[in-house]
Amino acid sequence: MSRSFIFKIIGVFLLTILMSWAVMYVNALILERQQRQNEVKEDIAKSSARAQTLLGPILVVPYLESFSETTTENGVKKTELKTEQRYEFIFPESIHVTGGFTNEYKKLGIYKALIYQLGGSVKGSFKLPEQLNIRSYHAGSSITIQPSFISLGISDPRGLTTKPVFNWGNTVLPFAQGSRVNAIGTGIHVALGDIEYSLNRTIPFEFKLNLRGTDDFNLIPIAENNKIVLQSSWKSPHFYGSFLPDSASQKINANGFSASWEVSSLSSNNQAALTANLRNANAAQPIEPLSVGFVEPINVYSQADRATKYGLLFIGLTFAGFFIFEILKQLRIHPAQYTLVGLAMALFYLLLISLAEQIGFGFAYLAASIACVSLLGYYLSYVLKSKTNGFIFASLLAALYGALYGILKSEDNALIMGSLLVFGLLTLIMVITRKVDWYQISSKPELPQTHSAYDVV
Repeated sequence: MSRSFIFKIIGVFLLTILMSWAVMYVNALILERQQRQNEVKEDIAKSSARAQTLLGPILVVPYLESFSETTTENGVKKTELKTEQRYEFIFPESIHVTGGFTNEYKKLGIYKALIYQLGGSVKGSFKLPEQLNIRSYHAGSSITIQPSFISLGISDPRGLTTKPVFNWGNTVLPFAQGSRVNAIGTGIHVALGDIEYSLNRTIPFEFKLNLRGTDDFNLIPIAENNKIVLQSSWKSPHFYGSFLPDSASQKINANGFSASWEVSSLSSNNQAALTANLRNANAAQPIEPLSVGFVEPINVYSQADRATKYGLLFIGLTFAGFFIFEILKQLRIHPAQYTLVGLAMALFYLLLISLAEQIGFGFAYLAASIACVSLLGYYLSYVLKSKTNGFIFASLLAALYGALYGILKSEDNALIMGSLLVFGLLTLIMVITRKVDWYQISSKPELPQTHSAYDVV
């Protein structure tokens, strides 16, 4: 076997590894830019509103229990009047949440974050239990009911774009800052005043909610019966959490999504968990939310990152094509020419990410692929000693870039499309070289260097 043939194979293999390392360097740059994008998204959320979690409303009835406590000290009985602050928490009998989301991007330089705006309505009813469930914990104590209030948990109240009002029966009441309940966290509340110490009375409520947030919206169902209906023009929602939408109502299409949830207190542990947390400041029972995420399933950085995963394949196939041309056409391609072509293909990814940040991934991919295919087509027409050969090779590269773009745009079918592409290319190479006698080629002496009109421009 010819020594030069062996060296050629080893050299091509080493160059492929070297060019793949260059693509990995570009990939590290892409990941760095993606990290910067995440940092900017966090900065925008800090100055706007973070992911939102809605909890409530919950009716809170504060009361004082006064009792006498007798102690004995040094044989002397001492009676002391004590007062303890207590709270009774009443969950809604029903909650019906309806709302629609609008989405927009907020930019900081070339980076951006996805913001949503919820325009919603929350209505339902409270069934006031007998004597408001208030009970004494000490024998002979007296109970003093204090003014009640409605507590609504909102994880980031900065997202409230309008000041809502609360319809309590036939009364319209304003919201005020703070949830007034530590276990609920941040939020707003409505002062109801004195509630009649009544028996089994149902009071309806309703309020509008305009809420801005970033990325995710979470709602914690706490009523006996919860119904949530949400819709948006966003085409790529992510439904997750402890409760998924009803499959019959869930629709995702080119116009956006619509989904509804129906959650009963029998299927959720939220009431028991919240009661434990509200009564005991040290308790931390897990709460079960339903969640909607507004995500970009394929952004410029994830697409560019996925594209670099095919860098080794692209460079390897290109070098394999060179090698086949060299064998079949009896050409001599210098390692320096292999290197220049490999560098051009590696720089494609750098062009791609730098342009994508400015003009979007689709246009960036088109511009970068045209630039690289044009450059390689011009260069290879001289390397392969024929404009026709250069055009053929450039056409094959254009088809390869087109196939890669289809794979990158297909989120669900990327694996099977990539597998079929690799299998198809391997099949093509095997068909083209099926009659090549590799032993005969490897034993031939080196071809003398020939010259053509293309050697001098």
